[in-house]
Amino acid sequence: MLYKYPLFFISMKKLAIMLAMLLMFSYIPYVKPAELQANDEAYGVAVDSNGDIVVVGQHEVSQDKYVMRVEKYGSDGILKWQQDYDADVLNVGKAVAIDTNGYIYAGGAIGKEIAGIPLPSTDYLIVKYDKNGNKIMDSYSTPSLREMYNKGFTDILNDMAVGDDGYIYATGMTFSLSGKNLTNIDFWTIKIDPLNLAIVKEHIFDNEIDAAFGIDVRDDTVVVVGSVGKQDINKYCVVKYDSNLNVEWAKIYYEQDKYSCAASDAVILPDGSIAVTGWVYMDDTSYDILTILFDKNGNREWKRIEGGDKKDDGLCIASDSKGNVIVAGYKTEGTVPKWYIIKYTKNGNVLWDKVDDVVGQINRIAVDGNDNIIAVGYEEIGGEHKYCIRKYSPEGELLWEASAGGEEKLEAYFTWSPETPTRADAIHFYDKSKGNPVAWEWDFGDGTKSNQQNPVHQYNNIGTYDVTLTVWASDGSKDSITRQVVVVNAPPYADFTYSPLNPVEGQEITFDASKCYDKDGSIANYTWNFGDGNIAYGKVVSHSYASNGTYKVTLTIKDNDGATKSVYKYITVNVAGENAPPIANFVVDKLHAKLGEEVSFDASASYDPDGNILFYRWDWNGDGIFDEEYTQPYATHKWLQEGTYTVVLQVEDNNGSTNTYSKEIEVKTYTTNMLIVTAPAKITLEKGKEKEIEIRVRALTDVSDVSLMLINKTGNITISLPSPFNLTANEEKVLTVKIKAQTSGVISLKAIGSGEESDVATVTINLEKGSTPSFTLPLLIIAVALILLYRRRCS
Repeated sequence: MLYKYPLFFISMKKLAIMLAMLLMFSYIPYVKPAELQANDEAYGVAVDSNGDIVVVGQHEVSQDKYVMRVEKYGSDGILKWQQDYDADVLNVGKAVAIDTNGYIYAGGAIGKEIAGIPLPSTDYLIVKYDKNGNKIMDSYSTPSLREMYNKGFTDILNDMAVGDDGYIYATGMTFSLSGKNLTNIDFWTIKIDPLNLAIVKEHIFDNEIDAAFGIDVRDDTVVVVGSVGKQDINKYCVVKYDSNLNVEWAKIYYEQDKYSCAASDAVILPDGSIAVTGWVYMDDTSYDILTILFDKNGNREWKRIEGGDKKDDGLCIASDSKGNVIVAGYKTEGTVPKWYIIKYTKNGNVLWDKVDDVVGQINRIAVDGNDNIIAVGYEEIGGEHKYCIRKYSPEGELLWEASAGGEEKLEAYFTWSPETPTRADAIHFYDKSKGNPVAWEWDFGDGTKSNQQNPVHQYNNIGTYDVTLTVWASDGSKDSITRQVVVVNAPPYADFTYSPLNPVEGQEITFDASKCYDKDGSIANYTWNFGDGNIAYGKVVSHSYASNGTYKVTLTIKDNDGATKSVYKYITVNVAGENAPPIANFVVDKLHAKLGEEVSFDASASYDPDGNILFYRWDWNGDGIFDEEYTQPYATHKWLQEGTYTVVLQVEDNNGSTNTYSKEIEVKTYTTNMLIVTAPAKITLEKGKEKEIEIRVRALTDVSDVSLMLINKTGNITISLPSPFNLTANEEKVLTVKIKAQTSGVISLKAIGSGEESDVATVTINLEKGSTPSFTLPLLIIAVALILLYRRRCS
């Protein structure tokens, strides 16, 4: 009865792949046979100009959630970064390409939904990242692009490439729906503008039942391969386009009338010939790997069939700098599929082949600048599919295997802030370990310990402490690291005020050092130098000047540990008379500035009691020379060298009297972000119930208008964020954030203030175990029927 649907004429093996994706997009947890198992699997790979490797695939976040995962590895196989696409609906990655500027384009499919209900229907998805893994744009988030990428009821992108013209080319298939029946499947190939991801050209190849699986681009040639179905026979299909997707020719090939075959991938060789690989159904028990070389006009030059009496498949193909052809996929030994690679000369002679020890299949391969082969796919471990990424030499020797699915080797590491703490500082320790640790133990070297991931600790004594962090992985393995933390004396803080602010000669001036303090002790001595040869001692002293003029008054304090700190201010003493001198004052937007950062000054609080202020003069380094003069009370300045600068403002009134006011500005080169966010790495929620968590935000400098921002989210999660706030240097604020989740997922948070931002803090949200509803009974019945049909045809 099922054969009345034209859908079933297509290759059952390729259909199984498509159905697996449709099942993922339709929330059916009850159907997960081995043939359609879908946990973590890599589908695409590309190599950039530095030899770094980018892999894309699917990652199972939870039992009802899959996302596109993009990873970047160094040429040595060490993971550099990992990103999961942040859409709220199900999505998977199928292909990846890298342009000459290092931008990464990850392609796949994303599920649709109506009123929040996922449908067994998908659209093409393309996400653009920079070389560091920062998402730039995607086709799903922009409504105009989302509509552009929707061609049929279900659209699945299977492969993509970057052309020499800089455009992105992608291919896959689009399912047509008539009434309640899937009536047709066609190739859908698109040309995409890399700047905005808009489709600039497209072509639908409609022969019978057509499914595209591979694409390659070289010079002005685009080649798409797949399968066409007619009268229950599947055939190789190769379509050659120009760069504007005009068809130059299409070739359909099959092994006699009774043998089905389907092409999986293609590569264009330097001379313009085209190598295609896939499978051929030889008899009732055997699938073999079929590789064909066509010349640039579509004439067949040679074919090679590899296999035995089991199920074997060529899933991907590439070429090296010598024009050799590399085919990969799997071969079945007994009942177990294993990774398989074979290398041909351009003439079709076998250079070598190998059945590797990996149970699973290779989905895609790429060749780097040294002709090494990078193969990606899955490895079956304990009944589950796991990412598998391997690099082989040109001769087929295994060079390395990358960590599966980003599960890096456990390696303990931590940092702390401030980097040079004092006894007065609450030191924030930050776990930076690799390999997803699940438990932590800190030994602070002073007899105290903690099991928090990111603890806060304060030392009572000056000294050098050996701090040890031990981390454990979920499998019980552990790793430790010890680093030395040097705790120093906190220098005292010096400042003073004086009154009156506009003194005249002979008038007694009171100098008050009550603003001075020592964070980890006490002030033992106050010494005043009034700039006229007189010295005084004490917290509060008095002094008068016999002559008018500007005097540099210096206060030096010493704490109980012997540390000293000095501060000076310029004081203007005017001639006694009828004119009242002006009063100078200013505020500054930051007292702690970064090197080269512009600082704003506002002297509008200055005034003249019996007239008006004509001039505002600024001395930016306290050397007694005024660098700039304005008639308005506003100024900006930036410093290009580190240091503590005394900024002096002099104001002059309409009678020629002057007065001064001073403040210190600290200028430093900061190697870390000025805002630091600390959040729990993982939390568990009850579905649909709100939970409060604590997020800590700390500033290393004065930062105003700080907001905690949600910058990434996967899953059906809602979060309430606090209102903006201000932070002074070394101040920490504890925020209460409310979270509610309908599905598991991940949230990424960042603190952003005036000119400052933090690193990203990521929180993984898991739901307490519960039931997952099915999508619809009719879809379940169809899925089971198709699986049974697939088993019957492939057994």
